[in-house]
Amino acid sequence: MLQLKLKFFLLTAIFFSFSTFKNTRADELPRVPVQTFAAEEGLIPEDIASFPELKTWALYQFYELEPDNPTMGIQDYLCRMVPETGLRFLLEKSPKNRSTVYLYLDMTRYLPQKKAIFKSRKLDIYINRRKKKEIYTSRGKSFTNPVEIQIEPNEFPDGKIYVELFPSTSESGRFWGVWDAFILENPLEKN
Repeated sequence: MLQLKLKFFLLTAIFFSFSTFKNTRADELPRVPVQTFAAEEGLIPEDIASFPELKTWALYQFYELEPDNPTMGIQDYLCRMVPETGLRFLLEKSPKNRSTVYLYLDMTRYLPQKKAIFKSRKLDIYINRRKKKEIYTSRGKSFTNPVEIQIEPNEFPDGKIYVELFPSTSESGRFWGVWDAFILENPLEKN
């Protein structure tokens, strides 16, 4: 039991500590404090998944899983799954620099093969309790990773950016997941 708890703590720490990654385009490093999820009770195996686990599941569904995006050098192939009830986490930005920031979410993305039964799905993204974006995936259309959300300084006056992800109410299970989340002061250049 102790090994299992230690494994979950380490996986959570790896996923939520980005302070070792350098960002040459912004003054502050992207980070999510480890204690963001430390208070959450009952972390279960379904809350965290690795690329091999998700890829195996995807193969049985006749989906192709897009790998963890290497943007900003953040690529650990571990993802925090979004439960049916949603997921909430905190990112912090120094309130001293009052400028627009860009939140990037590298989400799990599946591409259906010919044999796949792939229903349309939607994920609502809230920033500090305000709906900022919806992303969709269906057989013929999907979003692009990482998902970009522009956040104005008046939306996070104390430097705290609470991100909430809610799957549509008709969904069951854990389809959505977050590989990485980070904040930049300048938008990523589109290739």
